[in-house]
Amino acid sequence: MRGLNGSNDAMVDELAESLALRSSECISAFKAVDRGHFWPSNGGDLAYADMPLRHGRLHLSAPHIYAKALESLMPLEPGMSFLNIGSGTGYFNCIVSEFTGRYAANHGVEIWPETVAHARERSALLGKKTIEFTLGNVYQLNVNDTMRYDRIYVGACANSRSKYLYRLLEVGGILIGPFQVGHSQQLRRVIRQTETQFFVEVLGSVQFACLVEPPQSAPRAQEAPVARAVSIFSPPPRTAESEDQQTSSVQSGATTPATEASGDGTSASGGQQPIGLPGVPFTFSLLERPWTPERCWLYPASFKQAVATGLLCRPKARGAVGLPAEIWVRHIIPWCSRRWFEAPPRPTPSLLPAAMDEEPSKLQLPPAEDGEDLSEDGASTRAPSSRPSSTQTTPDRGPSQPPVAMDSVPAETSARDFGEDTLFEVWGNGQRHAIGAEGDPDDAEPERDHRMAVPLRVLQLLAEEARSRRQRRQREEDDADYDDDD
Repeated sequence: MRGLNGSNDAMVDELAESLALRSSECISAFKAVDRGHFWPSNGGDLAYADMPLRHGRLHLSAPHIYAKALESLMPLEPGMSFLNIGSGTGYFNCIVSEFTGRYAANHGVEIWPETVAHARERSALLGKKTIEFTLGNVYQLNVNDTMRYDRIYVGACANSRSKYLYRLLEVGGILIGPFQVGHSQQLRRVIRQTETQFFVEVLGSVQFACLVEPPQSAPRAQEAPVARAVSIFSPPPRTAESEDQQTSSVQSGATTPATEASGDGTSASGGQQPIGLPGVPFTFSLLERPWTPERCWLYPASFKQAVATGLLCRPKARGAVGLPAEIWVRHIIPWCSRRWFEAPPRPTPSLLPAAMDEEPSKLQLPPAEDGEDLSEDGASTRAPSSRPSSTQTTPDRGPSQPPVAMDSVPAETSARDFGEDTLFEVWGNGQRHAIGAEGDPDDAEPERDHRMAVPLRVLQLLAEEARSRRQRRQREEDDADYDDDD
């Protein structure tokens, strides 16, 4: 039976045959990481079936979902950083690591402790000990302190209030994930073009479970400032702290506690746009690993030049003593953020779309093509969703439309009306929307005559039931004719 495979190679061959996997490098990565390794031995014999699996808190999305996500994240290259939101068993992190390598930042965030422990164990047994899995809710991730990523995969459905997570992308980075649009969900590719502009492409319709939003905390009276945790992976603090505080706060993992609030309007300084969900505090950060000579090739050219300057240059004055190279390598350079020596970005005007004849809130899905399969997935170890599923498409290597250039779209509203920190989405038709502003297109109510797509499995069950009724009716008629003959 199609979809019930007995081995990892058979599963990958079926994914390639169905064109869920298209590139040879993606096929090789899937064959290098055995899906059955991440499924418990007592979890049944369906590890290689093309279907989502759940065993307690453990969850694996359907193989074709991961295959399509990987193809959409391409190109993946050695050294690229990756964040998996709702990382589950760690299966997808390990597949991505086949491209990015052991030195690249490869992080996963998951809300269930037993799932995090399972992912760490399974990944370590494969020798992938540099992948870091963190226990936490992504809505409590401090995006102000967290590093940026070249690639991000969101394994559960986000909504319009989740879009501040775009800030975690590097310029030129790609985010793949499902987003709620009215009563349906869209799988999207988001490309960060500039510091404030994100090009959004709709890849198809899907059904995922939704990201869990933490409960809002009651507003507290103004308290004395709390000393902020410091890590050797982040820049030194700007305020003086005692030596004991610094020593106790240093951690060896990828996370460090944070104390800043998120969406209550206090998260951004200098009048910038509030970040996060209202009343949900930030509780942790994901930080880059410290610089080492072995990882120097991962850093931007400006950082490499600064390292060379510190190690090779000598004082001009005769007799002056310079710092030994060991001091630079062990005690100075590891404290420097990879972005410290980058030139400040040129201010990019954040633009809104010019007036259009159609309402910008009506987002149209591309028409389904022949041969497309209707699929659904539980997505992550997240709260169950009752949303209907519909068509899931596999994109080609690049966007179906090139990103819209800033100069090609007329603009009548500039950044001063929203603030320099405001982010903007850009769609293929040229329309723009300020993230966080009222009237987000994703929150628009669907039209009354909107027709929901019916999942293929539902259609199959209905057809099977209809056949059973016809067969039962035919048997009854035959029995009646037999009785009449007697």
